[in-house]
Amino acid sequence: MNVARPPVSDATRRTDAVARAIGIALAIYLVIVTIPIWRFASASGTRVALVTHLAMLGYTLALLSARNAGARPALDWLTLTVGPLMYVEMRWIIGGVGLPHRDGVVTAWEHALFPSNPSATLALSWHSLAVSEALHLAYGAYYLLVYVPPIILYARGRRDAFVATALALTVVYGSCFIAYALFPVDGPRYLVGPAAAPDGPMRRLVLALLEQGSSRGTAFPSSHVAASVVAALCALRHQRPVGIAVAVTAAALTVATVYGGFHYAVDALVGVFLGGLSWLVSAALWRAASRGVQTATAP
Repeated sequence: MNVARPPVSDATRRTDAVARAIGIALAIYLVIVTIPIWRFASASGTRVALVTHLAMLGYTLALLSARNAGARPALDWLTLTVGPLMYVEMRWIIGGVGLPHRDGVVTAWEHALFPSNPSATLALSWHSLAVSEALHLAYGAYYLLVYVPPIILYARGRRDAFVATALALTVVYGSCFIAYALFPVDGPRYLVGPAAAPDGPMRRLVLALLEQGSSRGTAFPSSHVAASVVAALCALRHQRPVGIAVAVTAAALTVATVYGGFHYAVDALVGVFLGGLSWLVSAALWRAASRGVQTATAP
């Protein structure tokens, strides 16, 4: 006896199509950057970079080739699953591409826009342990800003809003990663060290995390700022009370990137702009997907 399946709504078709498109875009990116990673692995004599990268690519392709509904959650979460690893491997991609680092260009922009060097002077101007710890706490909350709102959406069954958020994060991270490969900038933390901010537990924790997980050459634009702006705009759109908290923390994080000497002020400014632009682009893509589904299902 055949049991009729319930009709699939246009909203579900759109969400499925966007989740799959994100997976395809990530697969294309991972295929392209295999070349510089292979170059880096060959030059450095280590295979860890290439093996890790191929594992990510294989995982992405496996999800795209799966036809059962059980793979849907993993495909939905693909950007947030492989995103941190994709950031870590930027150190290998930058090394494999081999372009000169552009700190001189960015510092020239910095001097043209500001009377002083904010990444070195802001912490001296606001030399307060309470301010330092609060800003470093906001900086350390970065992954909470990116992950907690989508987790809440998914737990509430709002898959469409979750995938729309994942799309925006995919756009902003993809933009940042391309910029890092073609226009690598080390940032003040690598060239002169962190700013002279008052020391405290949160500052020490942030510095330890950066020491372990940061990739040199990924300062411009600040992906912390850009992704936090996207997270705030998406949360304000889909869950306003959560969005208000995310927006306030994202604003503090933006200041913290400069206060701690982790980024040039220009990195943060461009990060804000790129985050807003990425959100607008993702919203346009989401609307285009909606129109495409409606056209495909029209009688």
